[in-house]
Amino acid sequence: MEFVFDCFFEETFDRLGRSGLRDRSSRRNVLDHLNAVIGGCSEGADVLPEQIARSAVSAAISYHQMKKHGNHEICLMGKFHNILYIALRTCWDYGVRDSELVVQLLEEIYSCEKTFERLFLGALFGPSAPHFIAGWKSDFNNQEENTKAVVYFLEHATWLNFHLPFVINNYEGEKLLRFIDIPIESCGKSSPLRVALQATAPDILLILLRYGAEPLPNDGGSSPVLSLLDKLLDCDRKYVYQMVICLKILLKNIPIIEMPFKPYLYEERKERFLDKYGCLLLDKIITKEQVFGVMSLKHLCRCRIRDLLRQNSQLPIGIDTLRLPKKLQRYIDLTEEIDKNF
Repeated sequence: MEFVFDCFFEETFDRLGRSGLRDRSSRRNVLDHLNAVIGGCSEGADVLPEQIARSAVSAAISYHQMKKHGNHEICLMGKFHNILYIALRTCWDYGVRDSELVVQLLEEIYSCEKTFERLFLGALFGPSAPHFIAGWKSDFNNQEENTKAVVYFLEHATWLNFHLPFVINNYEGEKLLRFIDIPIESCGKSSPLRVALQATAPDILLILLRYGAEPLPNDGGSSPVLSLLDKLLDCDRKYVYQMVICLKILLKNIPIIEMPFKPYLYEERKERFLDKYGCLLLDKIITKEQVFGVMSLKHLCRCRIRDLLRQNSQLPIGIDTLRLPKKLQRYIDLTEEIDKNF
């Protein structure tokens, strides 16, 4: 079956210039033709479309590798690279269930780009915004569809414990990061979670945390919690609702707010924290227990359980295996209703 798609890609790309798939409309034209071939093969072979789509995706990966190999393993990021995004969209459209194939596609994209911004930015800012940030448009029709696609790829990456090497900076060298934590190049190499906080997007933040994003990402930036507290201070006590919800979601994932101002002694750090963030305590945006006290055992257990599941790439899939009442499972999974009184 892959031979059919090899011929399809060869014939299609022979007619295209180097930048022939740069714009979204041209990629959609190729996708329309590819969908017709998948549909015809499915009917002719009496096989489910999803199975035929697997062959199409596999052929696209092989075609990209062949062209890169013919150019001394260098991808010129032109039409032959954009075939991977046609495959990405095909995976999503047909709900390809082969996690190894899906992860192979993600790995092929990463080998050339060292980021997944073309997947994440559309979910964070909508399908048109990435054009102004990174010079391309999302292959998904709207932000909701792009978000669902992100969840689809997160599920496959989590299932296979997908990690990738990434150089944080010259001092720390190369580290293995989960797919969900790979920094976004055009956003200052910030992790998707940090970008979701900067964009004040609580829905995306919740998705990322549920699927195991590191709440304190190792992307070379400052503490996300403190950055969010600083943004709230800029509100001059007229707090943005979405920003407060982001803080509440984030605080469900960490045992306590770590005070800055090290290496000062605890009492001086506490005094400095009160001087700077005291109004947030007075306005009940944060509580003293979250900074100076001891949080409830229930909360600390949730953080510890989530840490263990995250380390083993079991968020959120591993929560259902815990022998706990459904209410506690929802509590661990961050799906219980957030307290909106502030």
